[in-house]
Amino acid sequence: MLNLNLAILLKKLRYGFISRIWPPFAHCLIKSLGPEFAAWLSSLSLDRDGKNGPQILCLSRESFVKDICELRKKTDFSYTMVIAGFTRFQMAWMPKPMQIQTFYQNYEGIGKEEATRKSQRYALRLITLAGKKRKVQAVLSANFDYWQDQGFKQACKILDIPFVVLSREHPVIPQICDIVADWYLKSCYRFDGAAIAVAGISTKALLKKVGTICLQEQIVITGLPRFDVWRGVDISKSLEQRSFITLLTFTQGYFADNTFKEVLRTFCEAARSHQDKPVRFLIKTKDLNDSITIKRLISKDIPSNLICDHDIDLFVALPESRLVINYNSLSLVEAAMARATIAIPAWGECKDRGSDVMYPIDNPKVARVANFVYSEQQLRDIIDVSIEKKFGIPISEAAYTQLVNEYVYIPSATTCSAEVAALLSRYILLANKDSEW
Repeated sequence: MLNLNLAILLKKLRYGFISRIWPPFAHCLIKSLGPEFAAWLSSLSLDRDGKNGPQILCLSRESFVKDICELRKKTDFSYTMVIAGFTRFQMAWMPKPMQIQTFYQNYEGIGKEEATRKSQRYALRLITLAGKKRKVQAVLSANFDYWQDQGFKQACKILDIPFVVLSREHPVIPQICDIVADWYLKSCYRFDGAAIAVAGISTKALLKKVGTICLQEQIVITGLPRFDVWRGVDISKSLEQRSFITLLTFTQGYFADNTFKEVLRTFCEAARSHQDKPVRFLIKTKDLNDSITIKRLISKDIPSNLICDHDIDLFVALPESRLVINYNSLSLVEAAMARATIAIPAWGECKDRGSDVMYPIDNPKVARVANFVYSEQQLRDIIDVSIEKKFGIPISEAAYTQLVNEYVYIPSATTCSAEVAALLSRYILLANKDSEW
């Protein structure tokens, strides 16, 4: 009960009415009381699942949480998430140049040794606090080159437990893969954990191309557990029975901001003209900030049949979608899993081929499934066709499956969660040859 009350207090400090003064106050406390106190504060945020299996300490990150949720459902391990502090608290002693992803390893300036020791002390104490009742058997992170994780990697070596990565990043676009590879080559980055689990072949190929990050046998394709949820989703509704026309936003980081605004305008105009139809127009945003951005872009006169929502899950929205509109996002893989009609804008800043395109029309697996629209009018036409239920020749299950497998690994005989659990088991057993769980 005491820990629960402390956790509630910490949450109020972070998000409540005094949240503005809490960060500098916490910074001063940590400066004065040290890494062990910071670890205690972080321990108040531990989210446990109540299972009795081998305990895995997970460093929580956006989207990575979705993977952990599926791992909790589908494996016997106990996944304890560190929700707060492992970034902000370490900033109290970490020099600014060491707060740069990947390149932190290159820093040789003042304060490096002391900061490294403090992060190690912080991680050791936090792992100890998490393992008071049951030993932490491994640490799981969302990427292999976070500066925040360096102390945890060292602590894992001291404690003789594996530091394993389930990489939430999965570069697919050729140009992006080249940029990422160049980033690692310039940094001369070396991974000093046990293993890296990746979503599919493109990430493994990228790491192999760099060649110096880790040994090839340390890179294992497991797929992302968040995709396991689709195994239990009902996608049996025909397109005619579905109630959504869905736009998945591509507002930032897609290099198509202006074209997105044109897509959004056409989408809203279509919604206004079809308010008498039994169908809803869903703008699925990524988060609260994305929702705020969209609502600023669309007029105040929002039609009654248009919804802008960041909370609805894709596995809820997409099986109810007749049509899904998006560009250069892995979310279209999930649209294919949902067996929705897919429309990809291909005018202005949006393209249908090239090194900066995720879904090129000259890939037959893409061309068999996706509909490329080359103007606002063509986009409006495909929306109207979907509303009028004139879908044409159905796309085969095999075509959808081939598109999905082109971009992510989906095991046929097991689950991605089981693959990750098997990887964890292998390295835990290596670290515990003479002991039993």
